[in-house]
This record gives sequence, structure tokens and C-alpha cells, in this order.
Amino acid sequence: MSESLWSDEPIKPIKHIRVIDFSVLVTGPYLTRILAQYGAEVVRVENKFEERSPRGVLSGEFFNFLNQGKKSLCIDFTTVEGRDIVRSLASEADIFVENHSSGLMEKLGLSYADLASINPNLIYLSLRTMHGNLSEKVGYDQNAIATSGVGEWFLEGGGLDNTSLGDILGGVYAALTKLLIHLVNPDRRGMHLISSADESFRSLYLPKACEAVRKTENQLIGRKPRARFYHCQDGQWISFQAIENQHWEKFCETTQHHDWKHRGDDLSLNPDIEKLFRSFPASHWEIIGSTHEVPLIRMISWSEAISNAQQKNQLISDPLAWAGFAPNQDLGPSPKIGQDSFSVLHGLGFSNEKISQLMAKEIVIQTK
Repeated sequence: MSESLWSDEPIKPIKHIRVIDFSVLVTGPYLTRILAQYGAEVVRVENKFEERSPRGVLSGEFFNFLNQGKKSLCIDFTTVEGRDIVRSLASEADIFVENHSSGLMEKLGLSYADLASINPNLIYLSLRTMHGNLSEKVGYDQNAIATSGVGEWFLEGGGLDNTSLGDILGGVYAALTKLLIHLVNPDRRGMHLISSADESFRSLYLPKACEAVRKTENQLIGRKPRARFYHCQDGQWISFQAIENQHWEKFCETTQHHDWKHRGDDLSLNPDIEKLFRSFPASHWEIIGSTHEVPLIRMISWSEAISNAQQKNQLISDPLAWAGFAPNQDLGPSPKIGQDSFSVLHGLGFSNEKISQLMAKEIVIQTK
């Protein structure tokens, strides 16, 4: 059996879907990039005054990755004619994605209500950093973690620097799940989906949240002796998660610590078991894990994973496939800003003369 059901499948499942990407930064572009990976036609609408400027937050390879497989239409949003072009796009679209500050789309006349009056079947997805009253505040990835209510638990492990956990895990994957659930409904109608990164980020901590509310013990929480990461003699780490008693008892027998069998949840045992793990290299624990069926797995370092030839080639050729999505190596490079302006407008029925007029007034930008 092949590793992926999609590995030999040339037909992309959502090639009939048209998406208007009216988003910026990471969350929206990442989500629409995944849709492009699976065949959707994605038109990225770019503001000529803001996008790809030298002071832009995103640039380089990651920016290019986020926009592979998309068309680029560059227009001036400040003009009535520019906003009319967006409305024309929305009239023929299945999905409209935006992640702008609260109230901006209403000011532009491009809110869900505005576009639904043109296209009642449109799925309009608004991505927000924070929910409720906080949605009106300016916020980014770290702010979503801070307002999620589970940020303290995130910090218990020391947190992670320079990540987009709030953006991607909270902002993208949860929103994508909601979107696809509605998309597969054969009786779907137009709707306004609102997804907030801070609420969705909580899903990472559901087991712990349930434990806190119900005042119960959860075997999955990684602080107990039987379920933790341990530092080894050679500086590497071992993941040990013997949440079933049979595995914990097997570990105690193998290491000749029979007196530990009833202390798998005893936090006072942590110093002793830490000392035990530091007494041997990670390879020692790997052998025990494989020969005695104990869940002892060496942590693969970032540098090791990236240096793996197969993974490196995959990351270079198709980053989303590296992240576990279906491969699609036909997307080509990220488009230049406004690269597809003419063809997109022509597809909407704009005449050559009208397009030339819009370009002459710099309402529409076309690059070669």
C-alpha cells in the first residue's frame, strides 16, 4: 500500500473552487496556500500601497512559499473602481478570505453583508487574532496565545521563541477545518465564518483544561515520571510516555527498580528517574524501548531533521508536502505582484480598453 492515498492522484479534489485571498501576513495566506495545494484557483488581491514593500513583515522564501500556486491581482483599494473590481471577483467566487482589522472591510464596502448581496452563495471567512470584545484590538500571534486563557500553561514549558503557533495552529488549522466542513455540505449556502486564533489555540490544551475543571488526574499530562522528556548522558533527549501500567511496570522491571511500580504518578520520583536517564546515552534507552516494547523514543533534533537528505529535498521542492499535506509540485513560483491582473480582469469580462484605462490611472497594476 502506498504511504499516501494521494501520491499517484493527478486530480486535485477542489480544483472547481475559486478563492479570493484578501488577506495579509501569515494566517490568511497560509490557509489559502493549502487550498491552492489541493487544486483551488486562488486569486491573491494585493494593495499596491502596502504589499511587498521593503518595510513589510514578510519577505524572502517564506513569503514566496505562502503565495505559490496563486494568481496576483494588484489594485488601488482607495478608489471606487478598485473596490468594484473586488466585488466583481467576489460575485464569481466560492470563498472569500480576509484577516484585516475589525471594521476595515465595512469601511471599504467589502463586508460579508456587502458581498453576500452580490453572491448569496459566497462563504466569507474572517480570520481574527482574538475573539469577542478583544477582536477590535490590534493583535498578532503572541497576543492570541496571551488572550487564549491557556497562555500560562504554554509558558510552563518555557514557551517557544520566534514561532507562529498562534497563527498556524490556532489561526489556520482550526479555520481550515471549519471551512472544509461547510464546503463539503452539498446543500451549503453562503455564510460568514469567523474564526479566532486565541479560541482555537485552546484545543492544544483540552486534556489539561478538562483536568482543571473536573479536578481529575490526566495520564497524558507530561509532568509525571511516566510521561516526560528526559535528558540523557550524551545531551540528547528521550520521550518516555508509559501511560499504560503494563509499559510502566515493564520499564521498572527492565531497569531493576521494582519499588517504583506503584509510583508512576508520584512527582517526588522525578529527581530519581531524571538521574537514571542521565546515566546512559539516548541510544541505550532506544535499545531498551525496542527490545522490551517500552515507549522510549529519541527526540530527533531540528538540525538532524533538516539535514536528512530526503526531508531537505522535500522541503525545498514542496514545503507543504514536508508538513504532511498531499504533494503538488506543479504550482510553480510565487507570482510577481500584479502578474495576473490583466488575465483576471479579462476573465471577469473587462474589455481590453477598460483594463488599459484602469492601468493608465494606476488603479490596476500589471507587472511583466
